[in-house]
Amino acid sequence: MNSKKTQLLFVNTTGPTHVHGRDHETKSKIRQHVMLDIGRERRKTPPNPQIDIVLHFPSNDNAEQAAQSETSRHNHDSIDRQHSPSLARPFWDQHPLDVLESHWEMDMFSAYGIMLMLNKGRNLVSTDHSTESFIFPFAFQKSLFLGHYGQLITTPDQLAGVSHEKPTRFKVMALQRSLGSIACIESGLAGTNLERPSTERIILGIIAIICFNLISSDLDQALIHMCGLESLIAARDKSFNLHSNDEIRLMIFWIDVTISLLRDCGPRFPLPSDLVPVMPPALSSHELPLPLHTLMISGLRKDGNIAHALSCMTDLNAIAALIESELAVRGDALWGESILLGLWLNPVAHRLLDRPTATGSSFQPSAISEALRQGALLWVIRIKRRYHAYPGSPTAIVQKLLSLLTQPDWIGVLTDTDALSVQLWLLVLCGIDYDGPAASPNPVGIIASRMHQMGWSDWSEVMTHVCQMPWTHAFDVATTHLAERVERSSLLSID
Repeated sequence: MNSKKTQLLFVNTTGPTHVHGRDHETKSKIRQHVMLDIGRERRKTPPNPQIDIVLHFPSNDNAEQAAQSETSRHNHDSIDRQHSPSLARPFWDQHPLDVLESHWEMDMFSAYGIMLMLNKGRNLVSTDHSTESFIFPFAFQKSLFLGHYGQLITTPDQLAGVSHEKPTRFKVMALQRSLGSIACIESGLAGTNLERPSTERIILGIIAIICFNLISSDLDQALIHMCGLESLIAARDKSFNLHSNDEIRLMIFWIDVTISLLRDCGPRFPLPSDLVPVMPPALSSHELPLPLHTLMISGLRKDGNIAHALSCMTDLNAIAALIESELAVRGDALWGESILLGLWLNPVAHRLLDRPTATGSSFQPSAISEALRQGALLWVIRIKRRYHAYPGSPTAIVQKLLSLLTQPDWIGVLTDTDALSVQLWLLVLCGIDYDGPAASPNPVGIIASRMHQMGWSDWSEVMTHVCQMPWTHAFDVATTHLAERVERSSLLSID
């Protein structure tokens, strides 16, 4: 017999055997005997979950490696996948802050990573898969937390547990990590030794906090930290040369364009032209869309901004052709190449946002040139939302563009085939993301009206004009839904 096994208790009694009829002394003996084992169990030290991890720190990547896709990096990173831990249950159920602290110390991107998990987990079970997310591909290079668990925590099995947890728990956890990172940044700034390695770590910490703000939809805090980053770089200009660190420059470029798109304002930092790929000159599509040729000739005489807008439209036309060719080869796998897509889209977005300074009446943008600029921005945002790189809604730009499309500048559009193609392209872009009231004016009603005025009965006649402008099959599903809404609107107007 096991010596640790509790001995049986024998009680002699001459009274009733029913529990309520026993004498006080007998009941006390029985209770003490039972509570003896219960007390032992309560005093046992609870098992402390341990995760065995073999850390292999990644080597510094050069600028060319920074331009590779995160899919390629995940396949060839320096982390030994054979030693990657396999979790029996989600790490956030294992005293999450203690696990993060013990294995990854103060990982600057852990707050961002926790919110990324929350977004992905909620989208997994949502019927309306939100596109208001923010994939920051460089975080997977700089964060051991995301590097080791980038694959595990994004699997359906792990993410299924996220949907059953309260979002507040993840948000509080991420906020605690971000506050810890801010404390480290403040401590570093207060130090007297701000040499190059220290400055780099502080800049990376600020970038990580901005990413956390963006994925948390806290644009105000992101702006505050962006101002702080700009001031720090300006103050350390002599001791820290930003141009010698291509990876940090790309990271700043990424978040600068994202924040500027969300606010429709000029970027804070210049375009890193030496890091941006040049569009292949052999591309036949690297030219102005045909409907804009007439506009270029007539508009240059009275609108100084039209040249800038048309130049951006030329680049947008080339990007549309690149996306089409890559979709034909890769299919939907293209949307996992966020660095590649960002290197195509972010430069043209930077140019669209960095508008020429108005110096006279001739440089005041007309409704048509500003509508082209807003339409191009909406096109860029639509693609960015497709690969989860825009943490916001396009509603504000849609409203601005719709207001511009109802200006008197568009009078006579029905007699000008080129102008009609441009207006229909802008209206379709508006209509795809329009969620405003059905009351007039709205893009669905305007498109239906144009079809009636032109005597068109089929949606393909609209798309024949739209496809002369920058277009991609990535919009097809949304365009089909728009066509159905336009058809219902036409039937209602007939009734």
